[in-house]
Amino acid sequence: MVDQATLNELVAIVGKENVFTSKISLNTYMYDASLVYGRPEVIVYVKNRQEIASILKLASIKKIPVTPRGGGTCLSGGAVPQRGGIVMVMTKMNRILEVDPENRVAVVEPGVTNMELQKAVAPYGLVYMPDPASQKVSTMGGNLGENSGGMRGIKYGLTKDHIIGMELVLSSGEIVQIGGKLEPIAQELNLNAIIIGSEGNLGVATKIICKLTPAPKANRTMLASYNTLEDAGTTVSAIIAHGIIPCTLELMDNKIINAVEDWLHIGLPTRAGAILLIEVDGWDAGLDRQAQQIMAICRENGATDVKLAQNARERDNLWTARRMAIGAIGRLAPNYDMEDATVPRTKLPLILKEVDRLSKEYNVPIGMLAHAGDGNLHPLVLFDERNKEEMARVEKVRAALFRYALDLGGTLSGEHGIGLAKLDFVPWAFNQQELQFLRRERLAFDPSDTLNAGKTVPETAA
Repeated sequence: MVDQATLNELVAIVGKENVFTSKISLNTYMYDASLVYGRPEVIVYVKNRQEIASILKLASIKKIPVTPRGGGTCLSGGAVPQRGGIVMVMTKMNRILEVDPENRVAVVEPGVTNMELQKAVAPYGLVYMPDPASQKVSTMGGNLGENSGGMRGIKYGLTKDHIIGMELVLSSGEIVQIGGKLEPIAQELNLNAIIIGSEGNLGVATKIICKLTPAPKANRTMLASYNTLEDAGTTVSAIIAHGIIPCTLELMDNKIINAVEDWLHIGLPTRAGAILLIEVDGWDAGLDRQAQQIMAICRENGATDVKLAQNARERDNLWTARRMAIGAIGRLAPNYDMEDATVPRTKLPLILKEVDRLSKEYNVPIGMLAHAGDGNLHPLVLFDERNKEEMARVEKVRAALFRYALDLGGTLSGEHGIGLAKLDFVPWAFNQQELQFLRRERLAFDPSDTLNAGKTVPETAA
């Protein structure tokens, strides 16, 4: 419990202007982009590593839960203060500390947004490759915590492939350095791999060292239309089987297509059952041949129409359509739940068919997005959370979706994390020995069990 004495200590650490306890402030930070809610006791904005260290040390001694928070775009309840306590907001730590084009690295604070980093490195001809659709507002600290991916993941990987070091504050208040600018040749344990994707359970990153990539010299972007989702899903495996790795391979179904087109009016094929947005990049020489190969594969696998973007405007329209798809869904229902169950790409047609079946069985509209090249589904389940009977059907759809994904050899999450929203399904994915191991790993970093506690690993794993 956060008592008056604790509030006084927090004010002494960060200043009165950075501590909030009003009802409106607490309500503002009781949720993230998921459907999970909590009740914080105090909101604290931090500006540097020493403030974070002091807060975590205080919280550890007093056994007060601390929930680190960036932009609040989490889709699994990762930024929700389930146990009350302190919400520690990182958005004031928003400096780009260094761009080193010679070593192709950038050093940023956790409150920097993904898009701000992209813009900062672009003048050097460099790119930070992970590109979540929320990149305008999602922070690098959150990207690190959730191991975010994005549309370029099929070729360039996820956050774990592009962060090579960090400064980390442990729950005890200790400040440690992990990795560094020369991390690929360092003789040390790869602790980056443990921290990235740990959802804020193991420590709070205060500096993040990002690997940068030379911007591709050219690209070719295609739109393939299909009568069915299954045909689109089959095409994905066929493209990869031919030895072609696009930089993006995205799927949208008819509900998403029409929602986007009704909003943006950019000429999407509204009668198509599904579309694939496909892009290849690299040196200009050879890209036309790759594009023609892909277009031929699409036609061989049931595409009714395949178009190649003829200029930058057409390309930008296609990717605007994909990036705005989630926002467009807001026009269709009061609420949506976007999951990210992931399956082997060869099983993509099966799970797409199953999602359609679940939608009909439970009478719940579902729009389908997918980072199809990774087998990473983003089904958008549409509903009104005020309708309790409908909510019960939505929960049945979620459970059935995750069970089927696991049965196909997939995972509960491709990039959104477990958080609170998927906690009940974790025992389906791990046996008791594995859960106990994960629990011990967490407690090794956070013995007081205060740092984003109650998430990721069920408490029964103790």
